[in-house]
Amino acid sequence: MHRHIAVFAIIASVAVAGCSDRTPTPTSPGLAKWSGARPVTPPSPNVTSTVYDADDAGTPLLTRSDEYNGSGFATYTAVDNVTSHITSNGSWQLYLGSQTVRRLYLVLAGQGIPAPDGYYSSNIEAYSQCFDANDTQVSILSMAAGSSNGNCSFGMDFSSGGTKYKLVMSPKFSGTGRASVTCIAAASGSCTSWTIVPNAGVANAGVANLYRFAKSGGLVLHGVHHNSYAVSAAS
Repeated sequence: MHRHIAVFAIIASVAVAGCSDRTPTPTSPGLAKWSGARPVTPPSPNVTSTVYDADDAGTPLLTRSDEYNGSGFATYTAVDNVTSHITSNGSWQLYLGSQTVRRLYLVLAGQGIPAPDGYYSSNIEAYSQCFDANDTQVSILSMAAGSSNGNCSFGMDFSSGGTKYKLVMSPKFSGTGRASVTCIAAASGSCTSWTIVPNAGVANAGVANLYRFAKSGGLVLHGVHHNSYAVSAAS
C-alpha cells in the first residue's frame, strides 16, 4: 500500500475513512428505490478525499493534487462548489464545480492526449465504482474492513479547448485496466475509510481509454492512454 495512504488511513480510522461508467455525462446522485412500501434515499455521506502526488518509489503520478493544504498531497471536502462524497449508489465522487480555488493536476499532453498538462479546476470530476464478478455494480459502503475489490473503475471527466473528455479504466470499457478499492475501517456495518489505487495484477494494468463527449451525449473513442493515481477517502 502506498505509504502516504497508509498514514492517512490510520489517522482516519482513529478520527472515525461519480460519475457513472454506465452513463456518458456526469450525474448528481438521485433518489433510489429500495425494496419496501416507499422510496428510501440510501446513505450518501460526505467524505474527506485525499489525492496524492507520487507513488512509493517517489515517481510522480499522472493524476495529482493541487497541494492546497499539504505537501505531496491535498485533501478535498464538500465546500464551496466542491463535492466529495459517496453517492447514493455507493460510488466515490470528487467533483470540482464552478470555482477556481481547488484543482487537480493532470498529465495529459505528456502522454499524447490533446490537452495541456497542468491544473484543472472548474467542472472536473474524478470517480470510482466497484463491481462484482458479473460486472454488476456494488456499493463500497458494504465492504468489510480489510477487504479489497480489484474490479473497480477510476474515471476522470474534464474539459479542454471547448471539448469535454473522459479518461477511464473500468470493467465496463474493454481493454482497459482496473482500480483496486480497499476498505480500511468500518463502523456500524458500513465501511468508513477507503484507498483507491490502480490494480497492478490485471491485464492492461494502468491502461485508460480517452473518450470525447459527442454533441449527442454519447462517447467517441479518442485514443488509448494511461492513468496512475493514489486516493483515499474517509467519512
